[in-house]
Order: sequence, then structure tokens, then C-alpha cells
Amino acid sequence: MNIVILNGSPRPHGNTAAMVAAYQEGAVQAGHQVTVFDVCRMRIAGCLACEHCHAKDPRTCVQKDDMQQVYPVLDEADMIVLASPVYYHGLSGQLKCAIDRIYAPGYPRRLRKAALLLSSGSPNVYGGALYTYQHSFLEWLHLEDMGVFVAAGDENKAPELLERLRAAGAALADPDERNVANLIIRAGDVEVRAPLNQTQAARDLMNRLPLTVSGTDSGVDYCCELKEGAFDEAEKQQGWIDGDVSVADGWFALLHSGQDQSRGYRVMVVAHLDDEANAQIRALPPQVTIELSLEEPYVGGVAPAGAGALA
Repeated sequence: MNIVILNGSPRPHGNTAAMVAAYQEGAVQAGHQVTVFDVCRMRIAGCLACEHCHAKDPRTCVQKDDMQQVYPVLDEADMIVLASPVYYHGLSGQLKCAIDRIYAPGYPRRLRKAALLLSSGSPNVYGGALYTYQHSFLEWLHLEDMGVFVAAGDENKAPELLERLRAAGAALADPDERNVANLIIRAGDVEVRAPLNQTQAARDLMNRLPLTVSGTDSGVDYCCELKEGAFDEAEKQQGWIDGDVSVADGWFALLHSGQDQSRGYRVMVVAHLDDEANAQIRALPPQVTIELSLEEPYVGGVAPAGAGALA
């Protein structure tokens, strides 16, 4: 597993650095590849809100600073770890700049897991940092929570803390491909599920659910108008396989037939129905109202037992 750690502490040998080193040591011993970015010693500016990365050149930030070193590594990462001292009940400003700049790629391509390491002088000052972690990473990016680890006052650099962090790093496992979000598709009495993939369009769709769309059977698909969302043109495929679910270019489509004649079309596939579910879709009436939702609970946002709870 590829792991990226964003260290938001300006102290090269401080308490946060000690937490990062212990967690990294355990993860490396378990065979994972770990890249640490000390963002406080990098030239990373705040987001300009210019929308270049969404309106003009998708997934590309107009600012050519040291964040350009982070982007390609983050795109290949399976897990992100945020590490920071707590200043004014939140993450350090330098780390917040780096986090804001993740807006450019939107949804890193492979990211599946996250963890949070916090150091503070006093206990119970973690509200702001926890809010960012919960909402910007676990919920918005739909990442699996691998634990929140905190140290306050004399707990910092304590042997017990560092050993716990090593153990947590060593316990990390590669993403479980069975741990995926399911798209629920309801039309009349028919309800089917389709596992969502890791494309940018699928991640974006998860954040737009629930939705209701209306579709007409063209003979090969139920094509439904849907307000444009985020997707990466490079992730489109040529043609489809019967049972594919597509979202892009202002359309949501259940591609139930016609795969042999589909090679002339480029489609953005976000999920796939098995043969039984696709047969149920194919049997729907010519015009349908389709309700789309995310299966709950989705385990991608739930901390696994023993991952290292808030202490």
C-alpha cells in the first residue's frame, strides 16, 4: 500500500515529528511504502479560488509551487495520514493550505484510507481538526477511517504512545476490494445494487446522492438527464459492457444492452450491474422514474475495531 503523510508541524524534531516517525516505522516494517511531506518546509500557497482546475484545465492547479511534488504522489496513494500540532483548536495553517489545494485534483485516484495524528499541549482541544478530518476526508472523499491518535502534554513522545503508533502502522493492511460503496437503483418494485468504482465520477456521484431521475428506454439503455458533475475525461472507456452504469456529459445511463454495437461511443462507467440485476432493469417499462441512493451503512467511513481510538 502507498501511504502519504502530510506533516503540518514547523518543528523538525518536535512532538508531531515523533508521532509521524513512529507511525511510519511501523508501516514500513509491514511492507508499505510511505512518503512524508513536511509541508511547513515547502513552498505551498493557499488556494486562489480561480477555478482553473475545474473550468479550464481539469485536475491541474494553476499555481506551480511545491504542491506539484505532492499531487503525483497523492494520486498514487491508497492512504493519507494528516499529522499536525493543534493551534487554536485546529490544524496548523501550513497543513490547511496543503489540504485546501487538494481541491484541484478533487478526488485522488486511488485514495481509500485515512488516519489523523494530533499533538497538543492540553487535552480536549481537537474539535476543529476532527471536523476537518471527518467532513473533508472520511465523508467527502469517502475514506476508511484507520484511527485518530492524539497526545497532550506529557503524553507527547512517551514510549507508550510511540509504541502504540508503531503498532498501528504495522497493523495496516491493503484496501479490501470488498469494502466498496453500493449504488442502490430503485424503479417501481425493482431494487438493484451496483458496486461503485474508484473513478472521479463515481466519487462525485456519491456526494450528490440521493437523486431522482427520469429515463426512457432507447432499446440499449435508460438515458436520464442529470446536471453535470465532476469527471475525468481520461477515465472514460470506449464502448460498454451490458450492465454498465454511466454518469457524464449531463446524463445518467443504465446501459442494459447493445455492448456489441457500442464501440463507437466513449462512456464514463461508474458501476456495473451483475447479469441478474441487469435483467431486472431490462424488463422495466419504456418510461421510468429512478431513485438513486448510497447503501447505508457504508463502511468506508467507519473506524475498524482496534484501529487506535481517540486517546
